[in-house]
This record gives sequence, structure tokens and C-alpha cells, in this order.
Amino acid sequence: MENASDAIIMAGAMLIFVIALTVAMTMFSQARATIDMVAYVSDETNYYEYLDTTTNNAKYRIVGLETVIPTLYKYYKENYTVVFLDANGNGLKLYQSKTNALLWTGNTAGTLQDIPSIASKYPGMRSETKRTDNWICSFDVDEETARHEPWTGSTADYRNNLEAFLQGGEFNYPSGTGEKYQYDGFIEQYGDNQFRETIGEYSIDTRDDTLLSSQLNEGVRNNKNKRVIIYQLIN
Repeated sequence: MENASDAIIMAGAMLIFVIALTVAMTMFSQARATIDMVAYVSDETNYYEYLDTTTNNAKYRIVGLETVIPTLYKYYKENYTVVFLDANGNGLKLYQSKTNALLWTGNTAGTLQDIPSIASKYPGMRSETKRTDNWICSFDVDEETARHEPWTGSTADYRNNLEAFLQGGEFNYPSGTGEKYQYDGFIEQYGDNQFRETIGEYSIDTRDDTLLSSQLNEGVRNNKNKRVIIYQLIN
């Protein structure tokens, strides 16, 4: 009889424990849902309206540097393209590459006119002019690697170069040659501006960076889609 009473007491205690555990888990789930809801409400970007455009069904929103800067810090980690345009739709001159532009064609016997137009790759760019100088309007790991930029050796160098570009300052070549990139500071230049952010995809031929335009029809072409984020000045 005593054993039966002990068993009933143990069963009751176990039932109470299960009920308490269930209640605790329910409370934790509700607390998590509340935290997620508060975080969503606090993030004003969730209420930005993306509108359809006539270019590749892309969408856009109006943003400031508080959105642009975090995007730039992810371009070399997630391997997408970030393009900057002026108010007229032409490439915004961000910096002038110090590498030999002829190397970008994969053939030093070529000319600057053999370098594919940046406008042929990115939606929203108005100018179709071939590249005639080393001015750069985008951030793209594949393009920077093809140009042999000095920061493409490590993620730390990517970050250091980006910080110098944003804050203003120098990025010294890791090779120790004494060469460097000198930036005026993107934040100081455009801190008061707003941009129209467009997000879409474009198809690239992975051989574009290594072959002359006359050679692109030879051999197997390896096409892939790549995400592109375009920031166009609106004021």
C-alpha cells in the first residue's frame, strides 16, 4: 500500500514537472516572438517601399549612407556587385585604378577600347562609352581580381581598403613597395546625399575579364547570374 502511494506521488510530481516545463517553453516561445516583433518594428528598413522599375523588373528604395555602408562591407564576403551612378545615370567616379588597364583584357597587345563597356553589364547605366581611363564606379571581387588590385589577396586587405575609401586615407600595397591608394573619403563627400537603391541580377560571361571582345565567341562560354546593387545619386 505504501509503495502504491509513493508511486502515485511520483507520478503526480512527474505530471506537475511536465506541465511546468510545457508552460516554461510556451513562455519562452512567446518571449522570442515578442522580441522578433519588436526588432522588426524597430528596423525602419522593413517599411521602405520597393517599386517596380522598367529595367529588368528591378526594385528600388531611397536610402542614405546608413544603408550603403553596411552593403559595401559585405560585397567581398558575399561576392556581389555594388555600382554607383551619378544623377544622370553615368558611372560615379569613385577612384582611379593604379593597375595597368591593358591587363584587364588578358592580352597586353590589346587596347583600352577592347575592354568591355561597364554599361553592357549593369542595368540602369546610360552611357555606352568604352572605357578610356582607369576610373572605377563599382565594387566587385571578380573585376578587382581581374584588374590585379593590391587588396584582393585577403579579406583583411579588402576591409582595410574599404575603410580607407570610406573614411579617407591611405591603403598601402601589402607587397611593401611603398605604393598606395589615396582616398578623399566617400563619407565626407556624400554623407548628406541620398541614393536610389536598385537590386537585381545580371548575367556575366566569366571569360569577359580574360579575353578580348573578338575572342569571346571562341570556346566554351561560362555564363552565370550575379546579384547587383546600384546606388544612384538623387540629390
